Amino acid sequence: GPTGSGKTTTLYGALSELNEPGKKIITAEDPVEYRLPRITQVQINSKIDLTFSRVLRTFLRQDPDIILIGEMRDQETVEIGLR
Repeated sequence: GPTGSGKTTTLYGALSELNEPGKKIITAEDPVEYRLPRITQVQINSKIDLTFSRVLRTFLRQDPDIILIGEMRDQETVEIGLR
């Protein structure tokens, strides 16, 4: 959706509802717009090669219950995100 249509608000609202003790939630965002308690939020930084695809590969090794991907900008990120 377009800028200002509520995508981020909707995603953060859903995460807040799912966020409970013992549930492992990890996000990859660019930028991290709001900090949420008990959620590991990673800021993407392509200048240091911290890309969506690299972060997602790392996330999958951590056995999370929920992964939020802020954006899928390339084919590799889409393929990893659909696993």
